[in-house]
Amino acid sequence: MLSEDGIIFRNTEASDYAQAYRMWMDSGGIGVGSKEDSAESIARFLARNRQFCFSAFAGGRLVGIVLCGSDGRSGRFYHLIVDPEYRRRGIGHGLVSRSLEQLRKEGICGADAVIFKENPANEFWESEDFRDRTDLRYRDIQLDDRNIWVNRDRRPSEQGN
Repeated sequence: MLSEDGIIFRNTEASDYAQAYRMWMDSGGIGVGSKEDSAESIARFLARNRQFCFSAFAGGRLVGIVLCGSDGRSGRFYHLIVDPEYRRRGIGHGLVSRSLEQLRKEGICGADAVIFKENPANEFWESEDFRDRTDLRYRDIQLDDRNIWVNRDRRPSEQGN
């Protein structure tokens, strides 16, 4: 799928992993788990959810990727990133809209995204009509304490730096 500005969109493949991992690690806005974001785990995720995951390329180089999955009831966005040089060109929207279209085709009625409070991408998600749910409290549990964040030091500060 070619966009007007030469960006090629296609379903994400396991072979996109190395470039995606570098982008995630450099971003600061995405928490990367040592196990859950390993090549093996992402390949397993794609085997179950490939139809919802999309990559964007410019000149053969990965410039954006979204991981999205569904349990058959709802959709969940995990990692969305666009190379800083390619932001504000509609690539993020192109990735998310393709995922949402696939979720709708499968009869999924809603989707969510968990974004760090201090991540500037919150503005993007608001522009995509994802609303802040102040009526909910997010909770999680770590099932494998060997799965550690490998890029925690790159996260933006609470002050937005």
